[in-house]
Amino acid sequence: MGIHRRFFLQAGLGVILAPVIHGCRSQGASQANAAVSQELLTQVKKRGHLLIATEDYYPPFEFLVNDRPAGLDHDLLERLRKSAPFEIRQEIRPWTGLLPGVGDGEYDAAITAANITEERAKFLDFTMPIAETTLVYLKRKDDRSIQGIADLSGRRIGVQRGGASFDAVPTLAATLQTTSGTLGPIKEYGSFPEAYRDLNSQQVDVVLNNIVSLSILVNEKPGIFELGEPVVPRSYAAWAVKKGNQALVSYLNQFLSQMRESGELKQLQQRWLKVAFDQLPQEPLLPGDRSMS
Repeated sequence: MGIHRRFFLQAGLGVILAPVIHGCRSQGASQANAAVSQELLTQVKKRGHLLIATEDYYPPFEFLVNDRPAGLDHDLLERLRKSAPFEIRQEIRPWTGLLPGVGDGEYDAAITAANITEERAKFLDFTMPIAETTLVYLKRKDDRSIQGIADLSGRRIGVQRGGASFDAVPTLAATLQTTSGTLGPIKEYGSFPEAYRDLNSQQVDVVLNNIVSLSILVNEKPGIFELGEPVVPRSYAAWAVKKGNQALVSYLNQFLSQMRESGELKQLQQRWLKVAFDQLPQEPLLPGDRSMS
């Protein structure tokens, strides 16, 4: 399991969602049907259906509650099914096989919040982003001495051992040097709840994690914690398809554009992520808002 993917708990056992669900549009659907190209129809006809993979445990994007799927991606998938003129089947699997399975053609797409990275772009194409995954810092709400990145100079910083937050430390150190600041003590944790406890008890001054995880935490404990600024270049999560399958990318992008324009994506982001991203780009971008081409 790639450490750059995991911001939440590790994946458990996979579950295959067996029922076949037809994608005929229901009455009162909030968006118009996305246009389906002949090329995509030919692809679907060859398999007999569109096969989608989602993850089994990546809250709040995808997870299971009493063996039933829940989360942002599952809600979006249900809306996609209602508008699709063909059958969509879903398999819920552990993370480790999702992206390789799409790259190998086992699945048509991974409807999962996959970080867009240069390594993955070698064998996958991505839709427009569905959320940000930028790393930011978390501080105590009553600590007014930290107002920005420059104030992290010399501070005690909590990160997850071997995770994306740990990997962000060199970037933060370089940023601090631009204002004559220095990196303070780094404390590594096996899990984020440990780090949050130490932050609350003033054993560390800030904790680094992704904006979605921390937005959920701040929503739960608004009187204790407060979000800070990004500590690395902006990054995004999107759905993945096999490299070169532009017919499917185009179809999914049309659907996501409709979800944006109708306001439903924003509503679902607020419901599941506790933060709405109003300024997501219209195309997939690498960290730092760099073009994929």
